[in-house]
Amino acid sequence: MRAALIFLNGYYDTRHLDFYRQEIETALESRSPLICADGGIWIFDALNQCGERQLIPDVLIGDMDSVADRDYNKPLPPTKQRVAQAKHVVREWIGKTDKDDTDGQLAVNYALEQYGCRHIVIYGGLPRPEGYETDQFLGNLKLMRFGHYRVSTDEHYSAEMRDPKQTIHYVLSSIRLVRKNSGLQRVSLIAEADNVVVEKSENLRWNLASLHIHPDLTNALRNEFVEGAEWAALQLTEESAPVYVIHNW
Repeated sequence: MRAALIFLNGYYDTRHLDFYRQEIETALESRSPLICADGGIWIFDALNQCGERQLIPDVLIGDMDSVADRDYNKPLPPTKQRVAQAKHVVREWIGKTDKDDTDGQLAVNYALEQYGCRHIVIYGGLPRPEGYETDQFLGNLKLMRFGHYRVSTDEHYSAEMRDPKQTIHYVLSSIRLVRKNSGLQRVSLIAEADNVVVEKSENLRWNLASLHIHPDLTNALRNEFVEGAEWAALQLTEESAPVYVIHNW
C-alpha cells in the first residue's frame, strides 16, 4: 500500500536527525510522496544543513504563516542554497489563516485525493516540550482518524505517527509490532469509542484476549513485550472500533 509522508509544524527531536533522514531517503527510494504542512518544511532545512544530499519535499501546503519569510516565486540566492524549496507549492491556501481546515488536514486530504494514498505516516506530531502544545498533539492524533473518516469505505486505510523513539498506530483490525532494540518495549492502547474489543494478542506480558478497551478507563496502558520476543501482535474483533496503539522503546 502506497504511503504518504506528512511533515507537520510540530516537534522534531533534532538529537536524532539520522532517523528523519533515513525515513525520507527510504521514502524517496519507494517514490512515496513527501508533503509538508506549512512549517513542517523546516525539518528539511535542518537536514540539508548537515548532509551532502539535498532533500526536497514534493509538496508544501497550508496558509504559510510559519514560513512567511520565504519567497517561492524566486530562485534561491547562493547564501540560501540549503534552504529546501518544495517541488510544488499549493497556493490556494496561502494567507488564509482563518480557513476551516488546519494545515495538517489539508496535507492529509492532498495525500488521499491527489496521490490516492491509503497509508498516512505523520512526523512532527508531538508537542514542543517548552510550548505546552497539548491541544496541537491531540489534534494531530485526530489527523489519523480524520484520514479514515475521509475514506471510510476503504478497508485498506492505515495511519501512524512516527518519532525517533515511538510510533503511534491507528489500528482498524490488526497490528504486528517489531522490536526496535534490546530494551523495554512498551505497548499502550487508547480507545475513543466504547466498542473496542481485542480478539487476541501475542507476545505481550499481559494477555489482552477478549479485553474491552473502554474509553473512560486506563486498563490497557503500559503493557510490554514478553522478554526476548522480537515482535508482538494484536487482533481486534470484527465488530470492534479502531484503537490507538502506542509503541515506545
